[in-house]
Amino acid sequence: MEWVRLMFTFDPGLYVSSALKEKKMRLCESFMKGDIPEDIYVILRTPSGNAEFLKSKDLNQRYYRVRNMHILGLAEDYDKALMYLAYYALDREGA
Repeated sequence: MEWVRLMFTFDPGLYVSSALKEKKMRLCESFMKGDIPEDIYVILRTPSGNAEFLKSKDLNQRYYRVRNMHILGLAEDYDKALMYLAYYALDREGA
């Protein structure tokens, strides 16, 4: 079996959408143990400082296996993840 290293850091102002708020600590602990919860969206900061989001199950792709990932937020659905990206982009532009 191939060894997989997933390294996560969480933003101090971690965004967690409303349906996940009660599960925040449990979700963060799961990520740190390498037990990635499925069916949520993970919002990551890219090395260039931009943000992207993807389904948590996609973190199993080879590209993400050896990357250090800074998690900006966790969302229960596509719309909430997209909304956070819009706010993040506006904040970066200083609007």
